[in-house]
Amino acid sequence: MNALTSLSRGTLAIWLAAFFSPTAYFLLLLVADSFHVPSQPESVVASVFYLLPLIALLICSSIIWSFSLTSTQKLRWLLLTVGAMFVQFGLVLAVLVAATGYAPGK
Repeated sequence: MNALTSLSRGTLAIWLAAFFSPTAYFLLLLVADSFHVPSQPESVVASVFYLLPLIALLICSSIIWSFSLTSTQKLRWLLLTVGAMFVQFGLVLAVLVAATGYAPGK
């Protein structure tokens, strides 16, 4: 993991914040719902819910691409980021399915 040492602590902190922002947004929505906080219009919540992962991916990839890593290290970081975001998205979908009781195919 030589690429991990190439990123400074501040940059790694920004990468982590952008990386976990979609999951944090989803958890904040759940917490707000449990405290019965008045919600925003559905179109706003849905657009942020769908756009936030794309923006986070763009931020993470631009941070990775801006550093002087080899092409192989950049590709590994990008694949790690995309794969881990898919895992996050799968966990969010699993929580949504469990919370709503929706079963695909029924």
